[in-house]
Order: sequence, then C-alpha cells, then structure tokens
Amino acid sequence: MLPVENSAPSGSGERTLIHDSTYSKTSQELIQFVTTLRGLGAQVLLDLPRIVVIGNQSAGKSSLVEAISGISVPRDAGTCTRCPMECRLAHTPDDWSCQISVRWEFDDYGAPLGEVYEVPFGPLVTLKTDVEPLLRRAQAAVLNGWMSDEELDQFAREGPKSKSTSKKTLAFSRNTICVDLKGPDLVDLSFVDLPGIVANADSEIVRLVEDLVTSYVEGNCLILVALPMSDDIENQKAARIAKEADPLGMRTIGVLTKPDTIPAGSTKRRELWLDVLEGREHPLQHGYFCTRQPDDDQRLAGITSSDARAAEAEFFRTTSPWSSSTVPRRFGTQNLVQSISELLTKIISDSLPHLLSEVASQLASTDKQLEGLPPQVTTEPSAFVLDLITKFRNDVVELVQGSPRHTALVQSNRITYKQFKKDILGTAPAFLPYLPPKDKAGKRIDGKQKGNGSKQKHLRIDDEEPEFQPAESTETEYLYLDDVRRHIEAAVTRELPNNTPYTAKRSLIQDFQRSWETHAMACFERVQTNVKTHLTELIKNRFERFSHLKGVISPAVMELMSRCSGETATQLKLVLKLECAAPFTQNTHYFADKRDKQFARYKQTREKKTNIGSSAQPAYHDYEEDDEDEGAPTGEFSFAAPRPTTMLNEKEKASMRNALAELVKLGYQVSEEDLGKLNKPDEYEEELEVMAEVRAYFQVSYKRIIDYVPLSIDLHLLYALAENLQGVLIEKLGLGSAKADARCAAYIAEDPHVVALRTELMAKKAKLESVQRALFNFGL
Repeated sequence: MLPVENSAPSGSGERTLIHDSTYSKTSQELIQFVTTLRGLGAQVLLDLPRIVVIGNQSAGKSSLVEAISGISVPRDAGTCTRCPMECRLAHTPDDWSCQISVRWEFDDYGAPLGEVYEVPFGPLVTLKTDVEPLLRRAQAAVLNGWMSDEELDQFAREGPKSKSTSKKTLAFSRNTICVDLKGPDLVDLSFVDLPGIVANADSEIVRLVEDLVTSYVEGNCLILVALPMSDDIENQKAARIAKEADPLGMRTIGVLTKPDTIPAGSTKRRELWLDVLEGREHPLQHGYFCTRQPDDDQRLAGITSSDARAAEAEFFRTTSPWSSSTVPRRFGTQNLVQSISELLTKIISDSLPHLLSEVASQLASTDKQLEGLPPQVTTEPSAFVLDLITKFRNDVVELVQGSPRHTALVQSNRITYKQFKKDILGTAPAFLPYLPPKDKAGKRIDGKQKGNGSKQKHLRIDDEEPEFQPAESTETEYLYLDDVRRHIEAAVTRELPNNTPYTAKRSLIQDFQRSWETHAMACFERVQTNVKTHLTELIKNRFERFSHLKGVISPAVMELMSRCSGETATQLKLVLKLECAAPFTQNTHYFADKRDKQFARYKQTREKKTNIGSSAQPAYHDYEEDDEDEGAPTGEFSFAAPRPTTMLNEKEKASMRNALAELVKLGYQVSEEDLGKLNKPDEYEEELEVMAEVRAYFQVSYKRIIDYVPLSIDLHLLYALAENLQGVLIEKLGLGSAKADARCAAYIAEDPHVVALRTELMAKKAKLESVQRALFNFGL
C-alpha cells in the first residue's frame, strides 16, 4: 500500500516545478543527452532509458499526451496514431516553439537501415495551432515516403482515398516522428507515444500494433499505461501486455483516465478504482496516478491548458471518493509529470555507467568480428589476381619440394613409396633349395604355405632392414628343386647338353615382374589422391573468399593435374616396359656377388638336407624341420657343411683360418663363403644355379624399379604440375587479354553475404564510436 500523503491535489498556480534548481538543470542535461544518443541511432544497439505511453484504443491516451505536452495531436475515428511519436520537452526561458522531425530507422519492410538519421520536417513552429496539421503531414510522410510534397499535403488533408495509386500505403510504421517542444511552462521530460492497441480490426493490424508495443516495453523503460476507468482493469489488453513485460510491476506506472465517465450511481466501481489507486489492488512499485482531461466539447471550445488543469484540480477536490483519498499527490497531470520526470532522470543517471561499459564491450566484439573477415581488396584487380595465383603457385612449389610450412605431402608420399618398396620385395622368387615336404602317405604337399624360420631365411633380401623382410605369417607359393627342374625341362629346345635354356631363366624373371605394373599404378593412385587432397586445401585457403575465382581456378588446376597424371602414367609404363623387356645389367660385379653368395647359401642348405636324407628317415619326413639345427657342432671340422663363423668354436675357427691360409699359399684366393663351392657336384646343381642367378637378378632389378617409379612420379606429376601451374592459370584467367581488368574485377567480387556483413559491422562500429565519443564528451 502506498503511504498516506497529506498534500492537496495540484492545480494551476498551486504548485510549480522548481525549474531553476540544480535538479532541473541536471534533469534537462540527462534527458537531452539521451535524445542525442537516439539521434545517433544508439537505441538500435543499446537499451536506452525511456518512457513509453501505451493504452487501448479510446483509452484517453491521446488526451493524456496532449495534457503532458501541451499540444494537440491528430484525432480521427479509429486508430489515428500509426507510428511512434517521441515527445521531447525542455524547460527554457525562451518563447514556446516546436520542431518536428522524422527519425528514419527502418525500411518499408521493417528491416533496420544501415544508418539511422533524423531530419527536420517542416519549419520551426511557434503557434500551437500549427502543430496538429504538421503532425498529420509528418505521419503521411512516414507511411508514404514515396509521395511528393504536394501529394503529402493532399494526403494529410484528405486521407488515402483522395488519390488512387498502385503503391500501397503502410498501415503502420516503426519509424518515429520526433516532436521537440521548448518553453517556459514545460518540464524536462521525454516519452514515446505508441499507437493504441486495437481489438476490432484485421488480425494483421492487431498483430502489427501488438508487436510494435511489445518491442518498445521491453528493457530499460518506464511503462506508462493509460487505463480508462470506464472498464475493469482485467479487461484491458494494454494492462496485460505491461504485466507480461514487467511481471513484478517494477517499471510500470498506471494512469487512470476518464474518472468523470463513471456513472453517478456506480459507487462500487469508484471504490474498486480507489483501491487500485491507493495500492490495495494490482499494486505497482511506482503506483498509479489519476488524471481528468477536457471532453470533446471543451476542446472544441478551445479550452486552455491552464484552465484544463484548474478544472482537473477542482474535479478531484470536490468529487468523492477522490476528494477524501489518502494519496492526494496521485491526482492531477502535474503530479504525474513531476513524478515521471524524476523517475526518468534517475533511470538515466543510473544507466549511463553501464552504457559506457556496454559500448566498450560491443566495440571489442565488433572489432573481433571484423578481424575475422577477409580484408577488402584495394589494389588494381588484375594485379591482385596475379599476386594471388603467384602466391598459390609458390604454395604448390613448397608443397612439392617439402618446405617447413608444407611437409604433409612429401611425408605422405614417403610412406606411399615405402609401401611400394615392400610390395615389390614381396614379389621376390620364393626358391627353396630342397625337395618339397610330403605327408605321411608320401604324397607331396602343394599349394600356398605359411613360412617358418628356415623358409624365411631363403626369402630374405640381402642389404635390407628387418621391416622389409618377408613375414612368417605370409602365405607363399614356394618353388622347390623339382619345380625348377620341371620348369627347365619344359623350356629345352635345341640346346646342347649341359646348357640351361635362356628362356627358362627369362620366364622365371618375368614371373616376379608380372605384378610390378599393378603395384606401380597402385602407388601412383595413392600419390594422386594425396596430391588432390592437398591441392584442394591450398585452393580453399587461397581462394575460398572469391567464389567466382575459385570456380575457375579449381577446375583449371585439376585439368592440369589430369594432364600431368596422363603423362606420368605413360612414363611409368615406359619404365616398366624397359625393366621387363629383357634381363639386362651392366652392374656385373653386384650381380655376380649376389649370385655367388646365393648359390653358396643354397649349396650349404642342400648339402645339409642331403646329409640328413642319407640317414634312416621316414618317407614322409619334412626336411625343413631340421633347418634350425643346420651347422650344429659335430666335434669334427668338415668342408661338407660349413657353418657361419659365429657358430664355430675356437678350435674350428683356427682350423678354418689355417685351411684358408694354405689355399692362399697355393694361389687360391678363397674366402669363407666360397668354401661351400667345394662340396661335391649335386644332381640338382643346374637347378641351384638357375635359382641363384634368378634371385640375384631380382635384387638388381628391384633396386632399379623402386627408385625409377617414385622418381618418375615426382618428375612428371609433381614437378611438372608446379612448373606449369602459373602459366596455365594466367591463360585460363585471361590475364593478358584486353578485358583483363573487368574479368579480374568479376573474379574477386566478394560473396554478397561477406560484403553485407562487413558493411553492417562497419556501420555498427561507426555508430558505437559516435556513441562512445558522446559519452566521453558528456563527462563519463
């Protein structure tokens, strides 16, 4: 409940505002400063303090606005206020004056303009009777901005039916008519009058008005609700909207209007409204005020403002129950104006420090967003495009060569080439220098078999790291001595005795080379995929913001890559054709060394198997199982089955050194590895020689191919792409043509969304900087 107030209702001459006090001067400065901020468009970005007047249609809102402002506003049947009207009152010692302006904030579709601007509408008015016609014309201008001055005059006088036009007049507008009033009888105050809330109209009109009112009553504002006492408060839509926006009633001020319309016998209704006014029903933080305005007859008779206020005071002094109310200062327009002026001043004063910090925060956020956008193009278009593709070409060169900034492609290709090497090593001929295993029935075991330690020893590649050696889990189609013998016999034609057919060796070589093209092309495909992935990423990084340019660059680069890929594939096939055409090498020393070592290894294994086979063994014995015991000490040195030096004891090592020394004295340059050749001739000697020679040639051949394939890919795909890229792009983009500038301007035309966003952010930044300067200049 509101506290009891003993003062009498105000009237003309009974109580005046102390306009010359410190409070008045501060109030005027604060209100005018907020007006300045609105002129800068700050209300779009900041929640500026304000007073908003709302009410149902025919709630007495227009009369209340006239009483506060001292001017007449347009009145017609139905809704006459069709856009917000901001009244800005200022107490000055000068004569009364009025300046009407229009603040354009929105386009005809309700979308915010990039820049808010306020322009004067008409001359400075010094006669109050000239205000209402000019307000009509201003509202017509807002609703029909496309009209000429003559049409606006006619529209303001006669309404929308005076002239048929194909252009539609807006039903309502969010742009604001601003009324600046100055004079000695005014109090410092600013408020926004909104269109009356309608119920009996098209649903679209109802929604438009309610949306407009709802958007204004949110945030840091005082809601002045005009509540006609001719209807219950629960039935009034304006009260419900205020309640939804301000559930606790902290920002709402109720203004009870039309107290003289309550019928003489409606005592109960008067008591109910008195309960509201005195805070017993529907309480609000700032309470309620009650005003009485002149009726239509009094207005037509030209009642003055002072007479209206005197009549108002007399009505509340002599009419029950108002005359006996405990809150007399809640009656009368002057008390209302005094109260809301003080409240508005306090809200503004409390809000300014927060506004300064909010502006700083929004400026930082806007700058960060602008920094995240690509910079604007300010250089000549063709020079800019040439610079872009030059930088892109440099990116590709670094990608191909492998710079510190671009290592991914080279590293991924190294992995690919390493896998290619493994694949080629996996094609090594799987020779085993003994007869195949047999089952218990004495039948040969054929087909692919998993390796074990003894088998893998014969598939081992000399001079290679363990990671390139065949795995024991790999299933392999092994070639045994009898397989090689049958292969040789099948190739014999007119050769003399003891001459191995050349075709037998060549066909074995071709067998291990047969899959090399498949492996080479698989390697090439993986490299192509890697290159495409990295090129796509480079194109995105350099040209993503220029969709048109990217649309030309991307297919041009891929077309060049396709051309280079075709040339690379041709070169790879040529390399493979050269390698597989006929066995050839001039690296005879390496070939002979590998052949001799492989032959000695085969001979040693063969001799071991032969020695084991001469013992009493079952017919189904698998000789492979005994390989782990190969070279085990027997207590007696023998050239028949030499073992690695690491497996000999000191006595055996000494015997071997003595034997080798004696052979050297006789003129034989013999090494430990040559001792295996002293074994007696083997019935599979020819097969062992073929196996050793083919295996040695594999090591010659694979070393060439694992280098030539990667080198060919690098040269004909990667380096060729980097070398030809810039010239191709210059040609495709037409940089040397007569219309190069026009074409390049089209290429680098930015995405409209980016342009729109940058424009919006730049406008926002400029607006925030203007507001910040204004706040600093005000002394904050």
